[in-house]
Amino acid sequence: MAEGTHNLNTKTMTGKTLVKNWVEERAVADYDNDNDMKKVLRSGHKGLLTTACDQPVAQATTTKDSFTDRKVATVRQIGRKSEAEQRELYERFSKEVYEDFNRPPTPPDYTTSFKAHYHKEFTPIEREETQPHSVYGEEPITFWTTNRGNLHGESQSVGPKSTFRKNVAFSTPVTDYMNQTLPHKIQNW
Repeated sequence: MAEGTHNLNTKTMTGKTLVKNWVEERAVADYDNDNDMKKVLRSGHKGLLTTACDQPVAQATTTKDSFTDRKVATVRQIGRKSEAEQRELYERFSKEVYEDFNRPPTPPDYTTSFKAHYHKEFTPIEREETQPHSVYGEEPITFWTTNRGNLHGESQSVGPKSTFRKNVAFSTPVTDYMNQTLPHKIQNW
């Protein structure tokens, strides 16, 4: 016989449910007295779970037995005074817990970081002038003004009165540059 093929015994085979499962076919052969295969395929084999098929079905199930309703005691288990004390404690503690979890919201804080960290309690110190200064006409002392002329790659400056004190002769159009001094003759500042 070729490998992978099975010899199906069609005489012992009773339906499509147990095809090629000869162990189960032999196990249910005694119960398969009916030749109505539609009924067997729909309802299953009789006698597999119980042999008492003519008795009524039991109404008790595992779930109903395990999860029954609580039985209420008809006789008082606690005295009236104890019950009142327990009720009072329950109400008091539930009120405390409710107040803890439902506190009124704190008012929002709208202070900015500037208001919180920088205070305006500054008192300026008045100092005497050592020499008179003009804010509008005097040039401030900076790194660039103190090191003018010493920096590498610095362009030629024109003078204190010119705009930005820079020589812009190289980019000025010829028509605008007529009758002006040449760049090499401009006084170095």
